[in-house]
Amino acid sequence: MTDELLKNIILVSAALELILVFVIFSMQVKIYKLRRKVYFIKRDRERCNELLFSAKDGYFCFVYPDEKVKDPQKNTIGKCSRRLAVMLGLKNGTASSFDEITDTFYKDDAKILKKYVELLHQEGHSFEDMLELKGGNRHICVYGNRVNGADNNLYCDIVWFRDVTAQTDKISDLDAEKQEVESKIKQYENMIDGLNYPLWLRDENLNLIAVNKKYLEFSGQNSKSEVLQNNVELCNTQGELIAKKAAKDAQKNKKLQKKKFNMIRNSDLYNYELQENPYYIGDSMDKMGTVGYLLDNTELEKLKRGFERNQNNHLEILGTLGTAFAIFDDKMNLFFHNNAFRNLWGLDADFLDKRPSYSQFLETVREHKMLPATPNFKAYRDDEISIFGNLWETKEDLLHLPDGRTIRRFRSPHPNGVVFAFEDVSDRLATMRRLNELTDMQKSMLDNLNDAVVIFGVNQRLKLYNRAYLNLWSIDIDKMQDEPKLDKVLSYQKLFFSHIDNWEEFKQNMIANITEGEKFDLSRDDNVNIQVSPLIFYDGSIMVTYTKK
Repeated sequence: MTDELLKNIILVSAALELILVFVIFSMQVKIYKLRRKVYFIKRDRERCNELLFSAKDGYFCFVYPDEKVKDPQKNTIGKCSRRLAVMLGLKNGTASSFDEITDTFYKDDAKILKKYVELLHQEGHSFEDMLELKGGNRHICVYGNRVNGADNNLYCDIVWFRDVTAQTDKISDLDAEKQEVESKIKQYENMIDGLNYPLWLRDENLNLIAVNKKYLEFSGQNSKSEVLQNNVELCNTQGELIAKKAAKDAQKNKKLQKKKFNMIRNSDLYNYELQENPYYIGDSMDKMGTVGYLLDNTELEKLKRGFERNQNNHLEILGTLGTAFAIFDDKMNLFFHNNAFRNLWGLDADFLDKRPSYSQFLETVREHKMLPATPNFKAYRDDEISIFGNLWETKEDLLHLPDGRTIRRFRSPHPNGVVFAFEDVSDRLATMRRLNELTDMQKSMLDNLNDAVVIFGVNQRLKLYNRAYLNLWSIDIDKMQDEPKLDKVLSYQKLFFSHIDNWEEFKQNMIANITEGEKFDLSRDDNVNIQVSPLIFYDGSIMVTYTKK
């Protein structure tokens, strides 16, 4: 072998070594890239798995085989997520089969779920439904879909499970609350529709947004929706939109507006009072609507006119009476008086025409020295004024004036305030005093007589008796009070006639003799004999004298 040949062999060997080194290096680089690619694929797969595991929903995945097989559905691999195993309380955890999953549902729901999955496997139909777990009253939202690759190869069929018990409970609570609110709204609507006068509600633009049944009747429309859609307003006899105008004023002035107007209904004229009251809409202080209603004052106006006529007639009658009358209104100003009132208190007509207050009346009467003497006039005046607004029934009292007169006063409640009536009873009281003095004198004269005496009036009631009568018949003086009748007085004598078999007949005979003025004798149990001498006076009264024999 020559040197040249050896040299060529060495060069070829070096070249081959160089090529081998390059090939090995290239393969190492390729292997490194493949390993790196596999690393990232594994990492992405782990990330995807962790994302699936951390999902709020649990899932069961039917994974199709990568290689081509005759029937891929029979070769699917089932995978159960950790979340699903915990959610359904599966004993075998992530190793659970799909049949174990369906067993956690009620029988009918389990059948539905299996049918859904069958259609998903066969035709790729997605589904979603609400199922209920056994025993726990828990609701599970189940939905499934097919996952295909970019090359349209089957990857998997996945069924998701979401526990929506809290949401369904919330929906159930909201539904119950909704029904309760709707029931209350219906109650309020029935209550408002039950009102016998029109009622309505306006928005910030003063358009009608709600009316009651009576408003519908007034409007002449077929339904409330027609009233609201056409914004049908109530008008007066001139066709003016009086309710809308009152609503504008209420919204502008921010206070209640009242309007009285006439309206013709069913060919009759009615008098109504309309009210529009503003209200703030919701929590907004810059949006204001109104609520309005219509009151029928027709009968009230008739009653007022009739009352005014009767009141005027009564006042005319009071003005002609001799008794002094005055009416002070609810503001304590003089409303009415007659001439007898002016004359009784000696007041000037000009003063009375100015309608003085009750306090001014008291001040003037006091200046004329005609008011009863009082150490504290301010306290007296305050007490007199306090009756206004606090008088519920007629009160009577006597006023003793400094000039010696006695005035009988009546104070009664009146629609306009308080009515005062004054009557001078000085002469009557003087007469009563003289009569009492005469009676006392007669009583004293009778008590000085030895014989027992009783006097009965024309009505046969006891008027006078002496002490000798009480002693004779042993009668308690209390029994002689309140003017007992003749029959009752004679019944007190019964204790002395126990020997009489028929007391009632005996008593009636005594009454007959007394009322006819016939004398008769009595024989008592204690052997006391008495002569009874009745005397009938010209006025019909009877004096009976009892004399012991």
